Amino acid sequence: MSDFVYGDKVGRDQYKQVGDRNVQSVRHSEGVSRAELDAAVAELRSFVAELTRAGLVAPDGSVTDPGAVVAAVNSQPGRFQALGSAIAGGAKDAVLSIVQGGVAALVAALVGKV
Repeated sequence: MSDFVYGDKVGRDQYKQVGDRNVQSVRHSEGVSRAELDAAVAELRSFVAELTRAGLVAPDGSVTDPGAVVAAVNSQPGRFQALGSAIAGGAKDAVLSIVQGGVAALVAALVGKV
C-alpha cells in the first residue's frame, strides 16, 4: 500500500500543527549499532558495580535506597552518554535484557528522561 495524505494524516501517522510558523521534521534512524549497544551496557554495568560497592544495591540487583540511586544518576549527567544514545535509539529493551535487575531498569528510566 502506498502512502497517502489526507488532512493531517500521512500513511498511518498523524501530525498536528498549531499556528502557521511551525517546522516539522521527521528523522529516520537506522537503530543502534552493536558497538553502541556494547558501550551502553558497559556504562550501565560499571555504574551498577559502583552502586553495589556503595551499598545502594543488593547483590541480586535490587535497590536498597532508591532516593540515593536517583541522586547518584542526577549528579553525573555526562556519564551516561552511550546509554542515553542507546535509549534514544530505541535499544532500551536490548540493554535491559543484558543488564538485568531493578537498579538497571531504574537507571535506564532516569537516563531516558534526561
